[in-house]
Amino acid sequence: MAATLTEKTVLNAEPGEKPYEIPDRGSKHSIKGLLLRVQPSGVKTYYVQIERGKRERIGDASVLTLTSARTKAKSKQGKAADGHDFQAERRIRKVLKDTTLKSYLEGPYQNYGQAAIADWKGMLPRISRVFEHILDTPMNEITELDMAQWRKKREGVVSLSTQRRELANLKAVLNHAVREKAIPSHQLTTYRVRGTLLEKDSKAKVRYLTPAEEMRLRAAMDAREAELREARHNANLWRAQRGYTLYPEIGPLEYADHIKPIVLLALNTGLRRGDLFGLKWGHIHLDRRQIIKVIEKVSHARRKAGKKPEPAILPLSSEAVAILTQCEKQRHPTSSYVFTSPRSGGRLDNIKKAFEAILEKAKITDFRFHDLRHTFASRLVMAGVDINTVRELMTHADIKMTLVYAHLSPDHKAAALDKAFGSVG
Repeated sequence: MAATLTEKTVLNAEPGEKPYEIPDRGSKHSIKGLLLRVQPSGVKTYYVQIERGKRERIGDASVLTLTSARTKAKSKQGKAADGHDFQAERRIRKVLKDTTLKSYLEGPYQNYGQAAIADWKGMLPRISRVFEHILDTPMNEITELDMAQWRKKREGVVSLSTQRRELANLKAVLNHAVREKAIPSHQLTTYRVRGTLLEKDSKAKVRYLTPAEEMRLRAAMDAREAELREARHNANLWRAQRGYTLYPEIGPLEYADHIKPIVLLALNTGLRRGDLFGLKWGHIHLDRRQIIKVIEKVSHARRKAGKKPEPAILPLSSEAVAILTQCEKQRHPTSSYVFTSPRSGGRLDNIKKAFEAILEKAKITDFRFHDLRHTFASRLVMAGVDINTVRELMTHADIKMTLVYAHLSPDHKAAALDKAFGSVG
């Protein structure tokens, strides 16, 4: 007589030379179609038959009780009766398992970022670095516990506002995956970064050059230019002694390379590094003292909003005109870019090492290339330029972005009152 499936039967089932099965029967609680399969290795697994010739795995008998297995079996039979496709479900699970954060960042999201995110080259490496511990996790399995590990690592290292930006970047990736139907949902929809009593939101930091620092910066660039001219002259003396073809000498009014003019132009225009790297001679109108160019960050935002990018018209200061006039005299014979890569002759993509060396020589600390843009805006505000004009010159889409500089003009409110009501005395 066949064995009745009970908890004791499951526990005492011994492995044989071949796999065998014990069906669930002989009890009022039995579920027709449920069975226990015992492997020669001793592994015991519950299965349920959902239709003739088709079975679905319930789970490991060492983990599941018989009562739990019966409940799950009944549920699967109910789904099968409603037409549920278990094979399709398994395929989806496999796809989801393969859709890790890393694979999505390096695939679909990178393609999206190139077209829609202004800072995508910086954003993707930041996400990979900050969330390294979950890169190999399927995106729909990233949990709030994973976020707790991330916060523990970041607390005391970066500000609360930086943590919130990092989370926003991660959630942007997850939300994109949901929209593109790469995953059905994610578990961080309602997750927020909440500060503790010991944490404070950092205020926007505006680092700009003081007049003394700017003098040192300009002096360091001039010294670098002199060194490059002397190095070229000495190289030609060496080559002349050996009968080699000489390099062109660098004239006293010529730029030795692209570093000084690009830094000075950043100070005079407030253009972002990417827009300076992408500046072409077709954008320059020296006769009108203007740059007419589609600003990269603004164009990405407009495209994302379904709007057509529009070029910004930026006036040029006298120094900016002089810089570009000299650059035009030295322009690359075949490249359309104002500042060309010395290696490829194409678009410039990096001046970090040279710029940091100049800052070190000028004894300027805690300063980035982007802070040249802050310096441009700060000078405008402190010179009494109205905030909306500053917004236009900075090509800010929202005046809220410009208001961060408003505190740099401590007298502008008093001046406004004097203008409206008259000064006393």
